[in-house]
Amino acid sequence: MELKLKDGKFFLLDAGKEKSVFESETEAVSGLKRIMSDNEKLDPSQTVILEVDANGEKWNIRQIPWSKIAMELIKGGK
Repeated sequence: MELKLKDGKFFLLDAGKEKSVFESETEAVSGLKRIMSDNEKLDPSQTVILEVDANGEKWNIRQIPWSKIAMELIKGGK
C-alpha cells in the first residue's frame, strides 16, 4: 500500500491493538467512530489520533485534542 501525503502530513489512529493511517483528520475521526462501534470495550486512555508532519528534516508529531475529535464526531464526520 502506498499513501501519498497531502501537504506532507498524515494522521495515525492508535486504538490499542489497531493502528491505521489516514490522509486527513476527518478520515481518522471516521475511522475512530468505526472502531468504537465495533469494539465497545475500547479504552479511551489508550486511543489517540496523531498528526504527523513530515515536512523538513525533523518530523513534527502532535496529538489531536479530544475536544476537537468530539466536535468532529458531533458534527457527524464523513
